[in-house]
Amino acid sequence: MYFDPDLTLAFRDALPWAGELFRLITELGSEIFYVALVLVGYWAYKKRASVILLVALLISLVSNYWLKYIIRNPRPDPSYWYEGVEASNYSTPSGHAQNSATIFGWLGVKSRTTVLFVVSIVIALLIGTSRVYLGVHYLGDILIGWAIGFIIVGILYYAEGDLDRFLVKYPAEVKYGALFVLSLGALLISSFLPQPPGDNFGALAGLTMGIAVAFPLEQKYVGFSVDAPNGQRWRLVLRVVIGLALALVVMFGLSPILPTDIVWLRALRYGLVAIVGALVWPAMFTKLGL
Repeated sequence: MYFDPDLTLAFRDALPWAGELFRLITELGSEIFYVALVLVGYWAYKKRASVILLVALLISLVSNYWLKYIIRNPRPDPSYWYEGVEASNYSTPSGHAQNSATIFGWLGVKSRTTVLFVVSIVIALLIGTSRVYLGVHYLGDILIGWAIGFIIVGILYYAEGDLDRFLVKYPAEVKYGALFVLSLGALLISSFLPQPPGDNFGALAGLTMGIAVAFPLEQKYVGFSVDAPNGQRWRLVLRVVIGLALALVVMFGLSPILPTDIVWLRALRYGLVAIVGALVWPAMFTKLGL
């Protein structure tokens, strides 16, 4: 039952009008959306809270990648896929379900009102549900993804204080150096393994290594503030709009020379995205007074 693709057909028969709605909802669970969300928060809202959100996202992304690689359950046959929808990598657990449960679950438990908590959980549930309707996942993939995502949230929520006390003992160079080495090692191992369908570990390793380089340098040499200069919030708007444009140019503009299918070049491209977002652009908007 949980891995029966005919559930997709039954779902569509029950809600024949909902196809384009679920296509829109599923984009809220894309990695690009989450990266943009973290960057906006980091540049213009709360640096520390955004870094913690990024940690939760990376834990979910990396664990999902390797769980999929270990389980290697194929996706439903493409004949079930909704028109215009594409999907890569293996099926179990669903990355959209796991990542949305992690991100929106974390935002929910950190929210100050019941309304925001409920809205966050509903969004996570809708994103996972959209993947069944669109035919790119089984119901079992979604349930497993939700479970893992909410478990990650629970562990981080209760371990946050202990983790802070542990990490504060070590200088930034040690913490981020260890992160860089671990990410590089995982990238090296993955490059010798058969690659999953249409995907590889390059993006995740690149983002993590880029962060390991950018964060300590930003803390030491930039130290930007998320507050609007002179209280002029239009400067924050420009900061976000121009910054997202720069990040997208690097992410997609460099893809012809740093293509996705070559794991090391993909890692370099996503590493540059992280460095631009966490170091280069903050240094620029600080100088520009944005």
